[in-house]
Amino acid sequence: MFTLFVQVEVRPELLDEFRTAMKANASKSVEREPECRRFDVYAVTGEPTRFVYHEVYTSEEAWKAHRDTPHFIEYDRLARRALTSRVVTRAEQL
Repeated sequence: MFTLFVQVEVRPELLDEFRTAMKANASKSVEREPECRRFDVYAVTGEPTRFVYHEVYTSEEAWKAHRDTPHFIEYDRLARRALTSRVVTRAEQL
């Protein structure tokens, strides 16, 4: 499995629009991509502009294919304007 944890921080003025796009990307990824096993989105407690994603794909190639899907491209278009930071951590389950 190929697992990512992604922490993002969002500009407050784009928060509502971003939350909608973020949740749509996550749900469509699981619904439409057979090799996307999980895509969970968490709000950081006490920090309304910070989120953590937990993404699990069958392989790194499946994750790369995810980045070419229409729902990711739509999300990314907004994310490029909305994000003030992003930290990606690749992980292996023990």
